[in-house]
Amino acid sequence: MAASEKKPAAAETKKPLSMWAVILTVIAGVYILSLIIPAGEFARNGRYAIPGTYHLVDKVYLSPFKVIMGMGAQVYKTFGKLFISIMVMGGLMGVVNSTHVIERSLKNLIKRLQEKAMLIVPFFIFAMGLFGCFGTMISSAVLFIPLGITLAKALHCDRIFGVALIIMGSFTGFMTSPINMLTTIMGQDIAGLQPYSGFALRTIVTVIDLSVVSAFIVWWGRRAQRNHDCEKDFSKEEIEVLEEEDEPIRFRDYIVLAIFLLSLLAFALGSPLFKFGVLDLASMMLPVALICGLVAGYDLDTCMKNFIAGSRGMMPVMIFMIFAAFIGLILNQAKILDSVVYYCSLPLGSLPKSVAAIGMFIVNAFINFFIPSGSGQTAVVMPVMAPLADVLGITRQMGVFTLQCGDGFTNLMIPTSSNLLPCLLMGGVTLKRWYHFILPCYSFVFVVICATILIGTAIGWA
Repeated sequence: MAASEKKPAAAETKKPLSMWAVILTVIAGVYILSLIIPAGEFARNGRYAIPGTYHLVDKVYLSPFKVIMGMGAQVYKTFGKLFISIMVMGGLMGVVNSTHVIERSLKNLIKRLQEKAMLIVPFFIFAMGLFGCFGTMISSAVLFIPLGITLAKALHCDRIFGVALIIMGSFTGFMTSPINMLTTIMGQDIAGLQPYSGFALRTIVTVIDLSVVSAFIVWWGRRAQRNHDCEKDFSKEEIEVLEEEDEPIRFRDYIVLAIFLLSLLAFALGSPLFKFGVLDLASMMLPVALICGLVAGYDLDTCMKNFIAGSRGMMPVMIFMIFAAFIGLILNQAKILDSVVYYCSLPLGSLPKSVAAIGMFIVNAFINFFIPSGSGQTAVVMPVMAPLADVLGITRQMGVFTLQCGDGFTNLMIPTSSNLLPCLLMGGVTLKRWYHFILPCYSFVFVVICATILIGTAIGWA
């Protein structure tokens, strides 16, 4: 009897696989693959691969020492500018969060909506989806995870709900966007198509996908409320603090909130509308943080103390991204990226036209594991997929669509993504729990994409 009583206790204390263990396992797996997959490359015109030029090259066996020594340069090249933006935006969030104006505003809104509070979800998803369509709020989504977690607590939902509120809209909008410069427009340019062509069908699919995601998150949230998952995910103290009566929101608090929301809008639209880079946007946000602190009534020392606290909160994410840089380093230096693209494209030529189009989508989704960058995947894969589409009797417009869907569909699933795992880490959600949410949700999205591919292929969408 004593032995049987110990088993449940052992099960309860069993720790889930940490994100740090996941990323280190992925790095080890990619390193092993680099020793197995043949090295090869396409000839290139600038950064674009030239179809029909793939050839094997001498196999590169990377030593662990070389991988480690190349980490610094890879991180600087991949994330150097983004790190500055993360630190500054984290500081801004630290200043604004210290006023508790966001929490109090959300609580007031939820009290007014009462049973209709879940109407917040579609608003959030479509707003983030719009920013995702522009290609913004992807790399920076991790900055707003605390906002999603706050809203999850206020609605008495779980942590998955909070993470999903922030990333599901932006990444789903990015996937089928008619205006995304990183995949859609770049892919159309490589394929020799008119930029922004095929706008109507992409817009319809994006709206349908965002509606599906919104409905699923609402269903998940209501289930979490019924199962009291909030009490399982958050401590009693966290919930009690949120349920306490707050001081009335002062006029200066509303000004802080207005400045913050306008800064988010500027951050999201600055790149597509005004061609601002990551460093330009970070430079804008630094004075915004100081202004928010001064308007809130802080002296300069208190303002900077909160700023530093917010930046410090981003440190685990930045360290995680440093580990993620090892993956790109191994794949590039071992020269296996082009080999993956080439060998994945070979089976498509023997498939019927409609099946081949869906096959192109699935192949691109698989390639995204190795090339999680949207623009990077487009530069390597689209020059191969465009002539392949001609051979298969599929329009090049459909070729571009299958690439952007393949890239976007697995962005929220693959452990090689430098965006997904940091968001889960910040939200306190394990990869296993996330798959429990994303797989059924995106199974509906998968059906929508496949139906669109079949329709587009049948009508000769161009």
